[in-house]
Amino acid sequence: MASTRARRPGSKAFAAITAVIWITVTAPPVVLLGWLADYPTGPTLLVSLALAPLAALWMWHAVQAADPKKRWPAMQALGWTGILMSVVLFLSPLLWLLPRPVVGMIALLIWLMLGAWGLRSALSVRHTELNFTDPRVDRPYRFVHLSDVHAGSRDREFIERIVGEVIAYKPDGVFITGDLIDSSHVDRQFLSPLSALQCPAWLCIGNHERYVDLPAAIAAIEANGVQVLRNTSIAHGCLQIIGIDDADNPRQVSTQLINIPLSREKFSILLYHRPDGWPAARDAGIDLTLAGHTHAGQIWPFGLLVKRQFPRMAGLFSESGRSLFVSRGTGTWGPIMRLGTFSEMTIISISPAAD
Repeated sequence: MASTRARRPGSKAFAAITAVIWITVTAPPVVLLGWLADYPTGPTLLVSLALAPLAALWMWHAVQAADPKKRWPAMQALGWTGILMSVVLFLSPLLWLLPRPVVGMIALLIWLMLGAWGLRSALSVRHTELNFTDPRVDRPYRFVHLSDVHAGSRDREFIERIVGEVIAYKPDGVFITGDLIDSSHVDRQFLSPLSALQCPAWLCIGNHERYVDLPAAIAAIEANGVQVLRNTSIAHGCLQIIGIDDADNPRQVSTQLINIPLSREKFSILLYHRPDGWPAARDAGIDLTLAGHTHAGQIWPFGLLVKRQFPRMAGLFSESGRSLFVSRGTGTWGPIMRLGTFSEMTIISISPAAD
């Protein structure tokens, strides 16, 4: 895919970015160094504030870069300092009881342990099993649900490993609920491990596919045997599989479903990137909605903010005989780091049931 020129943030946007970078990137390590060196916290905070604009510029250009080698250091720094932020905040009250260097050593040890745990949680992928029954289903089906793989933030070898784990289940199909790609450098060759899937695969567009060259992204995906469902549906045996493009508009699902005929004689499955489309899907009678997008917050405590926007942040939800499953994400965006959550692929079994 063709790379895109980095955009420049406006003054208000840059001020907001700088504030976030100060809190999450520059302040935590500078404060920790101050504790270890027995310097007062006030001056160290001022130093970190002075460094924040430079760090914000670096982070902005790194995120916009197509070359993963330029993005990688900044993204990993964001993950590690994000964890350190929580450690520093929680240990600050100890300064009333212990000398600063002692608190600094405690913080350093806890930070390194949490960082190692967070890296391990991102690298290993947990397999979650879901089981559904329905009288309209004529035989047992097994599918694998992937979401938020984030090829670009994650390398080609990660995709190869995931595909190998999928193939081991010998599924009838693979559902991918968006954000397969998050960088303009990801091309057909990068995604070539997907061509080894020995079953049909369907994908709905996520927000990160929209952020890159969307036609090129779709071409690279479909060249490797994955069918992109864009506001349409297909029949697969006694199942109806629907894919709707991601959009910022909270009414996207209800707007698009008007133009997609739904078959009441088939078990219906909707692929939509965001979980906020479920109420419309449920009211339309769709049996199972699969989503992702949230990463379950990826790194605690950011999940607290994500849950405010998406109350159904992760897991299985059921109401009125309809279900929603929100994946925690198979990969990770930005830092290869998870804390308080895990990477996930889901094995979905749909079996016949007595009427």
